[in-house]
Order: sequence, then C-alpha cells, then structure tokens
Amino acid sequence: MGYYASYKAVFDAVKAAVEAKESIKTVILGERFTVGSLPKAILNAEPAPIGQAAMGEFTETRVRGSIVLMILEYEPEDWFNDIIAVMGDCVDAILADRSLGGVVFDCSPTGFAPGEIKFKEKTFYGGVVRWEAILHYG
Repeated sequence: MGYYASYKAVFDAVKAAVEAKESIKTVILGERFTVGSLPKAILNAEPAPIGQAAMGEFTETRVRGSIVLMILEYEPEDWFNDIIAVMGDCVDAILADRSLGGVVFDCSPTGFAPGEIKFKEKTFYGGVVRWEAILHYG
C-alpha cells in the first residue's frame, strides 16, 4: 500500500467511527457539500509532520485532523446538552478503538473547542474536535 492509501485509510477509519454515532446525521470527508440536515461533521486534514520512527526502518507520520461540527442553526438553549454532548460523541468514537481497526499505532483526541462556526456568511453552533494518529509507514 502506497503512502497516499495509508494516509487516506486513517481518515476513512475516523469517518467510519464518527458515522457510527447516532447523534451525527452526515459525515463529510473531502467532498463538496451543502448545509442540508444537521448535525453534520466535516473531517479536515491538518499539517502532519513526518519523521523517523523510534524503532525499525519505518517513518512515523503524526496524522492530524479536525472534525468541524455544525450542530444547530440557532443559538442553543443548553450548550452542554445541545452541543457538547454531540462533540463528546466524536471523542468517544475515536477513543472506542484507538488503533482505528489496526490502521494506526494509536489515535487520540487533542482538542475540544465548542463555539460558533462561520460557513458561507452564516453562523452555526457546534465546535471542533482535533485528533492525532500515529501512522508507521515503510
């Protein structure tokens, strides 16, 4: 398997984990989308440093990504029940299998930021869950 396929497999595994959560209606990975039905999770790739793995002749990529959650079109009455609970489901999805089905050595959440999301000059309420996975390649 080439590097692209290995790298993409990480995002496919995160997408599958998030899709398994009933609180998320749609998960987007790399394709165009319209707002449509909410809650919606948009997976984004972030800069990923590559270095020599501690053991062996493998490289180690720290695959980093974010899950932008568009949950409500109006300000929530209860941030914890309406927004943070859905964001917590994304964290739980990642932590349910930290190897993402054997795709990576380890994957864990690295950030949790509820707030407003701007999209096409409109404000949505949701947040961002950041994560990092260790991918050995070689």
